Amino acid sequence: MIRLWLYWVVASVTSISASKPRIVGGTETTISQVPYLVNLWQNGFFICGGSLISTSVVLSAAHCVYGSRPEEFTVQAGASRLDEDAPVVRKVSRFHLSPDYSPTNFDMDVALLQLQEEVPLIPGKVSTIAPCRNPPENNAYARISGWGVTRESNRDPADQVRTALVRVLPNVECQLAYAGVARLSDSMICAAVRGLRDSCSGDSGGPLVYRGQVCGIVSWGFGCARLTFPGVYTNVASERVQDFITESLDRIGK
Repeated sequence: MIRLWLYWVVASVTSISASKPRIVGGTETTISQVPYLVNLWQNGFFICGGSLISTSVVLSAAHCVYGSRPEEFTVQAGASRLDEDAPVVRKVSRFHLSPDYSPTNFDMDVALLQLQEEVPLIPGKVSTIAPCRNPPENNAYARISGWGVTRESNRDPADQVRTALVRVLPNVECQLAYAGVARLSDSMICAAVRGLRDSCSGDSGGPLVYRGQVCGIVSWGFGCARLTFPGVYTNVASERVQDFITESLDRIGK
């Protein structure tokens, strides 16, 4: 399933879309621990997570916004709970998606959301985070955070933001896990504590953070926290993703 909150409404006929998004096996936290984390709303409904990489740009997943219009979206920052009034709310003026993005196999599942107004940085609530230049080391632990469902069978997102540490899998382990089931590209990495901790529905677009940088974007996976299928993330440090982010920020003027 893709790890998009609207999966049950808009799931496509592709095999990967039969997978879901989440934070399973995590613990509750507060936004002060993950102040770069934002949530995306479409027409008044929570849909995805994202990372504030500048005061006017959010890094998220392309599948969160693909086929939609920027005016349908708002970004909320500085709130720990989905049911509280966020201290910062901004409208989206433009999407930047890679021309190589594939909605069928989620290659280059990365998007930049350009905000209409800059976000004020608030100590302990709102801060920016830099994109990775180098990928995490194999078997290193990285942090995922979001408001996704806490079990594969759940339908409601978590009210309170949650977080977990997951293991970054060596590429060969990731490829073997999906061999004969789905084709992984160089824009993807896998991370999970297999059978225990993983992202899930509603966590799409959220960050995989390693050494204070966002190194992955929650993208897709088959089920949530399954022993056989780890979560798949957009690899922010891959050459193609880095080039896209750099070129997009240059166009935005950041």
